[in-house]
Formats: sequence, structure tokens, C-alpha cells
Amino acid sequence: MPETLLARLRRGHLVSRGWGRAVREARSIITTATLSMTRPQPRHAAIVTLNADEENATVQAVFLGDSGEFDRIVLVTPSPEISRIAVGMAARRLELEMPPQLEYRKLSYRALLGAYRRSRDTYSTHVLLPGRDFSKKRRHVHLTHGSGPKPDTTFRAPTNVLASITPQWVEQQLKEYKLPPDTEVIEYMPRLEIMRRSVGDTSILEKLGLDPTKPLVVWAPTYRVTRRGREVRVSGSPFDSHRPAIPEAISQLATAFGARIVVKPHPRDETSFENINAIVFTNEALRCIGLTSYEIFGAATVVVTDYSSISSERKYMGLAYRLV
Repeated sequence: MPETLLARLRRGHLVSRGWGRAVREARSIITTATLSMTRPQPRHAAIVTLNADEENATVQAVFLGDSGEFDRIVLVTPSPEISRIAVGMAARRLELEMPPQLEYRKLSYRALLGAYRRSRDTYSTHVLLPGRDFSKKRRHVHLTHGSGPKPDTTFRAPTNVLASITPQWVEQQLKEYKLPPDTEVIEYMPRLEIMRRSVGDTSILEKLGLDPTKPLVVWAPTYRVTRRGREVRVSGSPFDSHRPAIPEAISQLATAFGARIVVKPHPRDETSFENINAIVFTNEALRCIGLTSYEIFGAATVVVTDYSSISSERKYMGLAYRLV
């Protein structure tokens, strides 16, 4: 039986959603007024991310530092400590120096607004700051978090440049980000450079504790959540709610290749992985051995997924992938 309105009120759903929407609208007004009426510093840049080790963010930080165009770069992240480690790992794979002008800020609305206000160039991996920028003095690039068919209904952001490697999904992405159809679109995905540089690197398999002479099959499942008959993306849905074990198709593929299966779950999945009959490497586990997700994606002979945008990225790179 559908939940009654009174029951939802008692549980606080409507109150919570209403309050969240009110806060977001208030912040949108503040953001729009602040960005539209202020001037940025010409040699300042900002990167904002929801995942502290998101490789589009960490690689972009290294690239900006190497460009020599900026005296100050601010990375706004939920964990400055993890991001500092992740940027170092990206710099190692890219064979570039750690950006000496890079600063880290704990994720908050105040930190986001301050970083955007001062920066000529901003880069976002997730839509975190509501509001617009009518000053036309900043370049706000959204590094599309996953180039693929997964819907991402979110709020309006200062974005005026969309970075994407999947032209077939651009129209959908512009609609979901509430961006005008004439928004500038660039073919760009910084984390793919990590994957490209990792192809054929057997030292990655050795760090994983695997035989470097055998092929590697990486299973990268993602999540699907349906609300009111419409599929949406929600971080943190349980891994084992939709994939309780290694699918037979993946086992057969690994057998055919004579390969070892490694599972790389989405960083927001929540599970114990006790029922997975394979080696599982979470972001935390990889960080402990000094590797990133896109290093193992690059070292893999085949990457298998049900829905993840890694399939679009492997296709773009001309590398083998399978959908199950």
C-alpha cells in the first residue's frame, strides 16, 4: 500500500526535502549575485569534486600546475588529506611535478563560493554549486562525471563549458544540467591520460599481487536506482542489491582468456563484499598499494561492466570492453 501523506510527514520526508530545496534556492541566489557582480583573479583556478580521489579532478590539478598559467590553484574536496595523496599518485603516473601552487580546501558551500569567486577558470566533476554567473568573466568547465547514458537530474550550475567524449549523450546531458543547447562542448576527459599511460604496464599487476604474465579481467559494476518509475543515479546504493555474485558471463570470459578476475566497485557502493568470489579492490585498498582506479582500468586486458561509463571510455581509447 502506498505510503500516506501523513506518514511521510511523520517521517520528516517532506519537511526535509522542502528545507533542502529552500537552502539550495537561497544559495543559488547568493551565488548568482556574487559571481555576477565580482571579478576573478586572472591567474587563479579552482577544481571542485565530491569524491576526494576522483581522477578527473586530480589529473586536472596536475595539468593546471604544469601549464604555468596559474599562480594559485584551489582543490575543494571532502577530504584534503586523501586528495593530496591522490594528486601525488596522478603526478607520478603522468611523470609531472606536484603543483607547488596547489591548495586544498574542505568541501563546504563557503569554500566553493570563495574558490569560484576568485578563479578565472573553474573545473567541476560534480554539480555542487547552485547558481549562475552572468559576468562572463570566468570559464566554468564541467568535467562530465561519467560519459554515458546514466541520467543525472541535478540543479542549475555556473557551468558554461561541457567536457565530454560521447557526442551521442551531449544533448541529454545539457538538458539534465539545464544548460542552453548552444553551450560550448569540448572533447576532453583528463583521467583518460592515466589509463592510456597504464596500458601494457605489468608492474601494475605485480602491485596487485597478480601474475603479470596472465591477462586481467576487471569487473566494474555500477548502480541503478528507480524512483517513481524513472531511473536516477544515487550514490551509495548497495553493491550486492543488484549483483550478488560474479555473473556467469564474466567467469566464462575469464576462463576463455585464462585470466584472473578483479572487481573494482564504484567508490560510493556500500557492502562487505563477502559474497564476491573474486579479489575486490576498493579505492581505499588501491590507495594503500599506491595505485589508482584508472591505472588498473588501463592495465586490464578487458574491462567488463553493466552500466559504468568506463565502457564509453574504453571504447573511446580503442581498448577492449564487454557489457553484461
